[in-house]
Amino acid sequence: MMRLLGKILLGLLLLIVAGVGGFAWWAWTPDLSRAEAEAKFARGPGDFVEASGLRFHVRQEGPEGAAVLVMIHGNASMLQSWDGWAADLSKDYRVIRYDLAGHGLTGPDPAGTYSPERDAVQLKALLDTLKVEKATLIGNSLGGQIAWHFAAANPERVEKLVLVAPGGFPLLGIGFGQKVELPPAMKALPYSLKRDAVRTMMAPLYGDPARFSAQMLDTYYNSWLSPGVRPARLQRAAAYMIQDPTETLRTIQAPTLLVWGEKDWLVAFATTPAKFQAALPNSSLVSFPGLGHMPQEEDPAATVAKVREFLMQ
Repeated sequence: MMRLLGKILLGLLLLIVAGVGGFAWWAWTPDLSRAEAEAKFARGPGDFVEASGLRFHVRQEGPEGAAVLVMIHGNASMLQSWDGWAADLSKDYRVIRYDLAGHGLTGPDPAGTYSPERDAVQLKALLDTLKVEKATLIGNSLGGQIAWHFAAANPERVEKLVLVAPGGFPLLGIGFGQKVELPPAMKALPYSLKRDAVRTMMAPLYGDPARFSAQMLDTYYNSWLSPGVRPARLQRAAAYMIQDPTETLRTIQAPTLLVWGEKDWLVAFATTPAKFQAALPNSSLVSFPGLGHMPQEEDPAATVAKVREFLMQ
């Protein structure tokens, strides 16, 4: 199984660094300048918050005094992953979403250290700075893993959890205590990146790859070209390791909604939701036929309706 995973990763990574459609492997793709990246993704200086030694890119929407929802995106993603849900939920909730360290406009962690546990500590510092005492955390993939780590360490600060295909249990061919051995070709990622290769990487994560729109492709591509993001992705991928989360999950009492696309192969729907439900004492599951690993992007209207029902309980 590890050999299979290695072949899959190698193929995808070679597409990233070599490009497709006749582009040469050595074609250099520079980062956007900071000014260019901020012009594409930031609304102004107020979108940046200093916390934990980082300059977080943060977007806040909705009524100031309303209950707070914090949305945490997945690996290789950015806060725009939540556009559909934020547009709906910000009508009634204060919605806070942000780029994780090493992603989007937040930029690399100066320490060069990445882990879900460290991300949870940084989230606490961000919420302290924003003077948010208690919130519902909503996280997809890596973001879900960060959310449950935070909830376990800070139970008094979590109202509810919405975990969308969260990380924490083994992925395809990656068991507890194992790291992915990155192929040498991946070292070229900071130097070359093709738009079609981003589509090749991201579209298969949707249940229907045709739903991965040109607009979303443009968002991912330019986000990955934000200053320092590509080297940070390598550092995070090389450091990623999971340990059995069962005992930690059992300590979490917050009401938890698990959201899954039934065509998710990365955090496999066939096996993983049952593990989370068995470990989380106060959890329920809603799943969506035809959707993949990022259901909030693929069909925001259908998926957010179920989240609204859960938030109102």
